[in-house]
Amino acid sequence: MSKLEATIRLEQRFALLREVIASYRIRLQEMEQEVVQLFSTNQLSAISACMGEKQRIVRLMNRLEQFIHQWENNGDVGIVHETKREPLNT
Repeated sequence: MSKLEATIRLEQRFALLREVIASYRIRLQEMEQEVVQLFSTNQLSAISACMGEKQRIVRLMNRLEQFIHQWENNGDVGIVHETKREPLNT
């Protein structure tokens, strides 16, 4: 695999991670609506569970965003494959 191919694959993975983050954002919006409905029916334990889930998702999103930022800005993230290898038993 060439360095360009490795870079393209890595960029595709970052794009996939961004899609995951976007789906989490959508889920958070849905959860806001759920909390309003739960509040209107006075389901406090369900609201508490929903808030715990929200905190877990927000932490995960933050870690994914930090991971992307850290590694995407690192210009040398590809793996170099040597064409010749030295013999092991010399």
